[in-house]
Amino acid sequence: MSSSNIITPLLANEKLTSDNFIKWKSNMNIVLICENYKFAFTEECHEVSTAIAPKTAREKYDAWILSNNKAKCYMLASMSDVLRKNHEDMDTAYEIWASFQVIFGQ
Repeated sequence: MSSSNIITPLLANEKLTSDNFIKWKSNMNIVLICENYKFAFTEECHEVSTAIAPKTAREKYDAWILSNNKAKCYMLASMSDVLRKNHEDMDTAYEIWASFQVIFGQ
């Protein structure tokens, strides 16, 4: 059984609403750290031209894109419909996270 099968119920059981941000944030941190996706919040994505970039740069870029997409999906799936509607058009998990810092004053 993969780790995501064990820990993602944390997110399903505690969907983000306007009054539980601290608990949701804690659960989100647990999931993203366990799944090794949290670096999408701390490392900037550097665009690379896949045609001319060195293999290591392409691999780092691909890893960041995967991490961002997974983190964004986890976040969107674990919030109320109203919050999801307001954040689903954001491109990065970091943008969603920064928006919550403003909304919830954290």
